[in-house]
Amino acid sequence: MRGRSRFGRGALTLIKREYPILQTITDESEQNFIASLTGFDFVKFAQSCLTVIESHVWVPVMTPSLAAKASLFFCLLLAPLVQAVEPVTKIAFGSCAKESRPSPIFAAINDFGPDVWIWMGDNIYGDTSDMTIMKEKWDRQKNGEGYSRLRESSIVIGTWDDHDFGKNDAGKEFAAKAESQQCFLDFLDVPADDPRRERQGVYASHTFGEGDRQVKVILMDTRYHRDLPSEDGDILGEEQWSWLEEELTSSKAPVNLLVSSIQTVPSEHRFEKWAEFPKAKDRLFALLSRDDVPPVTILSGDRHLAEISVEKEDVNYPLYDITSSSLNAAFGGNREEPNKRRIGENFRGTNFGTLEIDWDATPPNLKFAIRDEQGVAVREVELAQKR
Repeated sequence: MRGRSRFGRGALTLIKREYPILQTITDESEQNFIASLTGFDFVKFAQSCLTVIESHVWVPVMTPSLAAKASLFFCLLLAPLVQAVEPVTKIAFGSCAKESRPSPIFAAINDFGPDVWIWMGDNIYGDTSDMTIMKEKWDRQKNGEGYSRLRESSIVIGTWDDHDFGKNDAGKEFAAKAESQQCFLDFLDVPADDPRRERQGVYASHTFGEGDRQVKVILMDTRYHRDLPSEDGDILGEEQWSWLEEELTSSKAPVNLLVSSIQTVPSEHRFEKWAEFPKAKDRLFALLSRDDVPPVTILSGDRHLAEISVEKEDVNYPLYDITSSSLNAAFGGNREEPNKRRIGENFRGTNFGTLEIDWDATPPNLKFAIRDEQGVAVREVELAQKR
């Protein structure tokens, strides 16, 4: 369970920058542990630990590397006891980022200052079975200036869609899906012992905060087990369905976000959507309508446009689908595109999505926005997750 991260996955980099002796620390497990610690000035705490060690009578027999590692040991040992976990209050999300193009929108994302950033698919345009090419594209995206800055200040999580999976509109038939999965997990710096390294699919859940100020993000994988579109076709596969049910029914979080790379609520356009799999969509909506499942808000991408849609008939509470796409290649849709569940008009410019949580309200007030390349909110909706 994680609270707001001051440094996110860039924590170790910043610590080393502030205190060079810690550059001797390279063990991956230590890095991952540091990246997950939250809620206080980790650099200052690490320095304090090392100061104590250096002043101890037995330090002269230690090498600088050993002293640094001893400092880190005490820091990791004591940190859970002293940190004050802050709730996540700001989340940003986006999709469809061509790694071959500049992404100036990350300046606005960084200015927004999210505690958590969510990739929602088409995070690169891999479109290849050659994993050497795929890795090169992931590395190009990962090392982009704006995104590199985001990685240093925010927790980064995500799922994929077809183009970063490996082929347009592809599903379980894609022969290189297992190899592609490892490339994607490398991009996210997922540890070697994470369940996603062994399971078939990149689906995952993340809970941030504590007590009555938790937010749970459930990331579905809509590619790895996807059938061809048909009345009885499936998207998730039975193992993922069972996992999803457990993640939903076990959630204690007052705020729950369900991420689908493709749209769930809109059903009238001709592009990929859950409506192309009627049986699977009905199954999802039936699951979300259960009394033992908390209300959720869906986040989606894929469409190269942004819009806010709400389902008020097939689920027993207003089910919002907040679509944000694209980060640097907006060309989708038109104002006349049918969507009877849309609130207002769609937005066809470059965009990212944001969520601001007011924890003082009961239930928490959720302010979603679609923001343009300058970070200006162009579409907004406020809601509370309740039946």
